[in-house]
Order: sequence, then structure tokens, then C-alpha cells
Amino acid sequence: MSRAMVFECLFLKGLNADGALAGLLRAEGVDVHSLEREYPIRVLNRCVDVTCAHLYPDLPIEDARLRLGRSFVQGFVQTLMGRVVAAGLPMLGPVRYLKRFPDHVLLDDSPLKVALVQLGERTFRMEFRNDFQVMSGFMSGVLLEWLKLARAEATITSERHSPMSFDLHITW
Repeated sequence: MSRAMVFECLFLKGLNADGALAGLLRAEGVDVHSLEREYPIRVLNRCVDVTCAHLYPDLPIEDARLRLGRSFVQGFVQTLMGRVVAAGLPMLGPVRYLKRFPDHVLLDDSPLKVALVQLGERTFRMEFRNDFQVMSGFMSGVLLEWLKLARAEATITSERHSPMSFDLHITW
């Protein structure tokens, strides 16, 4: 998946960005109606935070990012590939989905490093160790929405180690 597809799924399909929001994204270098093939991760992060401030000004930033992570998945399942993935999730189940997540979260040739540790039957720790900032709230929202589609109402807490490193603790 390219970062352009992340932009398409989040801003066009998930949020239907137009008007003021489209203008804010354009100011960050992204025209949602004429997407480039690739964007630096810092541009994605800025666009997520600008959108959070615009749509959810009263929420703490991680809560707003979580909502955008869920919106991304909701936008992705509107694509052909997303419909296929969503249709198979109940059969795959939450455990097998989580085990595959580190491979699915890669963006093209991104150096994203994600590892999953199973701690119990329905308890996991997902470790993010990177050389760039990854938003734990956004990733939590993505996981919560996919797990919901896999028929698991999960709880996720975040433990940040540095701006580039955090763990997500997942249970259901």
C-alpha cells in the first residue's frame, strides 16, 4: 500500500475532505483531488494533526488521532481490496489478523518496524520501533476498527518509550 492510498482512504473515502479541510491539507502540500504517488511520513503526520485540530478541536490529540485511524479503515473498506479484506476478517479471526498486521502495515518500502508478542489467549503487545514518528493513537484506531470487523471488541492502551517507540497493549 502506498502513502497516497492512505491519503485516499482517509481523506477522500473516510472523511470526504472538502471545503476548509481540503484547504488545510493543500496548505500542507496535499491536494486530495490530485494525489501524488508518495508523500513523506512527516507530511502524513502533519495532515493527520491538522485534520484532528479541525475536526476534533476539543479532544486530546491521541483521542482525535484514534478517530482518524478508525476513519482510515472505514475508508479503506470502501475500496475493492478493502471489501475483500473486510469480508475475510470474521473467518480469519482477531488472533490471526493481529499476527499478520505487522506485514500489512508496511507502506511501500517504509522502514516501519512492528513486532507482535502474544502474552495470553486474547492479550497481545504490539511493539513499534522506528526511526521516525509514528502516531500511537492513529495506529490504535486502525487496530480497533480492524479488530471490530474481525468480531473482537478490543481495548488498546499505549505505552510510549520515545517519540519513535511505543507499545500497544491489546486485549479483548
